[in-house]
Amino acid sequence: MRVYKILAACFLFALSLNVNAQTIWTVGPMLHVNFGGGQKKSVSFAVEAAYWNINKWPFSFDFGIEFDRKKTRLYSEFQTGIGVAGISGGPVFQFGKDSGAKLGLQVTSWVNYYLGLDYRIIFLRNERRMAVGTYVKVPVATHGLESSSGHSNWDSDWD
Repeated sequence: MRVYKILAACFLFALSLNVNAQTIWTVGPMLHVNFGGGQKKSVSFAVEAAYWNINKWPFSFDFGIEFDRKKTRLYSEFQTGIGVAGISGGPVFQFGKDSGAKLGLQVTSWVNYYLGLDYRIIFLRNERRMAVGTYVKVPVATHGLESSSGHSNWDSDWD
């Protein structure tokens, strides 16, 4: 229970920071091979969106929905990294007809730019699953990033 309180505090702290600096929203599909936990290997598909604030100390939070064999996972993670590599962790909620509902913790390490690879461990009640995956992230909105000409990409002063 203490871990959930710490993760909730980190999430609320991230939301309370000034988000008017250099920011990027990304979205994209993910594909994972899940194994361990006494279950058969399975392939899952997810869609994930992430918010990055890269002003001074890079931090992010993401949220996603993942579809596995006869179960669905909703998750959100607090992330940090150096652009091409990083770590993240946060709550995960899994539900399905056969497995019921379970709340747990998900921890991920990743390497990427737009195309990435990740290794994930999911801790659920009496279960630990691992996953190796790949994903593509596309920036859909930016703010505060300057182009090579020195002008902002987000707004233009043509009037």
